[in-house]
Amino acid sequence: MKKKCVLAICIAFLLCFLAGAFAACKTNPLNPDALDNYLAIDPDKEYQSVTGFGASAAWWAQTVPVGSQSATDLAESLYSEAGIALSIYRYNIGGGSWDYNAYNEHGAGDFVVFPEYRNTQSAFIADNYDESLSAAENFADPDNYDFSKDENALEFMKLCATQEGSTVERIILFANSPHYLLTVSGKTNGDYAYQSNLPAENYDAYCEYLIKYLDYVVNGLGLGVEAVSAINEPQHSWGGEDAPQEGCHYEPKELAAFYDKFYGYLKEFNAANGTNVKMDVFESGNYDVYKSKGRVMEYIYEMSKYDYFDEIDTISVHSYGSPTSVEARESFIYMLRNLYGDKINIEMSEICDMTAGLDAGMDSALWLSEVMNKDFVDLGARAWCWWMAASCDDYNDGIVTWMWGTEDGKVTPTKRYWVMGNYSKFLDTGDVRIEGSIDKASKGVFATVFKKADGRIVAVLTNAGDSAATITLPSGYASLQAWETSADKDLENVYDGVCGRTYVAAAGSVTTLVFSK
Repeated sequence: MKKKCVLAICIAFLLCFLAGAFAACKTNPLNPDALDNYLAIDPDKEYQSVTGFGASAAWWAQTVPVGSQSATDLAESLYSEAGIALSIYRYNIGGGSWDYNAYNEHGAGDFVVFPEYRNTQSAFIADNYDESLSAAENFADPDNYDFSKDENALEFMKLCATQEGSTVERIILFANSPHYLLTVSGKTNGDYAYQSNLPAENYDAYCEYLIKYLDYVVNGLGLGVEAVSAINEPQHSWGGEDAPQEGCHYEPKELAAFYDKFYGYLKEFNAANGTNVKMDVFESGNYDVYKSKGRVMEYIYEMSKYDYFDEIDTISVHSYGSPTSVEARESFIYMLRNLYGDKINIEMSEICDMTAGLDAGMDSALWLSEVMNKDFVDLGARAWCWWMAASCDDYNDGIVTWMWGTEDGKVTPTKRYWVMGNYSKFLDTGDVRIEGSIDKASKGVFATVFKKADGRIVAVLTNAGDSAATITLPSGYASLQAWETSADKDLENVYDGVCGRTYVAAAGSVTTLVFSK
């Protein structure tokens, strides 16, 4: 009996080995010769269309002096062809944490003391609040707003959108918290973790607040706005002593009910102004469907009970929870498609390298490229946005560094900036991701591949390895151009000529390859 068991186990192991060996030897039809590091592409197999690249102006744009050299240099470096040609501008509607002293005084009772730079201005004049009127009446009154209070941020947005050679195509207004006068806690964070901080009786007032900002940007500044995002990372705790910034927790039913209210306000605004401003939902803090506090599908399910859900074709998510996890992305997409088919598209609207200490070099830049690749390939993201565009301290959350509040420019790009440019400068709205990868790849070597309307192929090739990698290129292309970002190159045009059979990707590099017939 024992011998039979041993024999059975041996046979099972042999079958497993043979199955694994067969799978390992299975030939990719796009790489019939089984070549190592082969850029395998199928231009006819199309996936999602690109809808842009961007970053947030939160926390820093309010320090950009109007008319300064800093304003000019920042706008050019971020939102023009002379820079990395970002197309999505994300303006932060503040909750007013700057406007009361509790956040700026240590030891201020139960108030959370944010770092100073995480406070935000609000255009609402709190001193004008009339207790004899409802919150909605107060926040609907245009005389209760002074937009000069956030003049720097608003004028910088206008500069980016109107400068010569501007690449801004989409402006999205987003808020982390309702105004503090509308919250349960009286602050832009909860008294305790997971406190629902916007009471239902103030839904209308918060809608009025958002619409007043929208009206000013559209009719005051003359800028086109694509969408308003009223809620940010609703499943997070946003309360108690550890709340690091403005934020508001919503339960799924609360979020869905508020959106129903806000959708009506947006419809009314669009009808009155001849616009088509959309509701951006719902800035999910993660997409970890298998984590108890992720709850992403709960929020989507509750929204699906309302008529406005029929008008939603895109949701925004953040990639913080599992930034390099293929499993997290695939599990989310599988569940989303199983429930809603192809109705809902994905845009990645926020992420940063959440580590203390500035890493302006290639380590963080290669990480960024890995996250972008997985968001495009495994999540199917159409747009991709970094968190803060400009940072000034030693936290690793900007793509450029600049001493906030200074007028002399001195904008210093990080390697993340240049690597983001490896994507954003070469991909336009409407370009399509196609089947493409590095087959039989060396460790750390991968590619994200797109097709342009004129037939050119754009492959963003990453070699995160410690040694150069020889990439075998697909045949049928006459010319090749290559732009490399590495330790000693900043998006440098390193090749422009005949498309040969191979290309050597430098160690620790990201290279944009453009193939033409």
